[in-house]
Amino acid sequence: MKEGFEMVERPQYEIDRVMLNIKENKAPNFYGDFKLYVGNIAFECVEQDIYEAFSKIGSVGDVSLVRDDIGRNRGFGFVTMRTAEQGEAAMAELDGTEIKGRNIAVRPSNN
Repeated sequence: MKEGFEMVERPQYEIDRVMLNIKENKAPNFYGDFKLYVGNIAFECVEQDIYEAFSKIGSVGDVSLVRDDIGRNRGFGFVTMRTAEQGEAAMAELDGTEIKGRNIAVRPSNN
């Protein structure tokens, strides 16, 4: 590897997303069609915890937890599901679900 470059490890769900995009002839950076707001997330949660819950419903394109200046999860984030149908199903099935001791709120994202 060239000097000044470093290998960055990616979570498995990110690798799976890119591989599925290639298989479906979509751009590698396609995340999905339905973005959800997820609130009341336990502060000790990481992206993988949220991914595991949502991936039981459908194909997750992205998970992003909002963090403070020192890297702590602020208790909310966003999940992008690949299709609107999967997004609707995730809202119906996961709103109020307990993850690490807190019942998450799942709503359509405003952005």
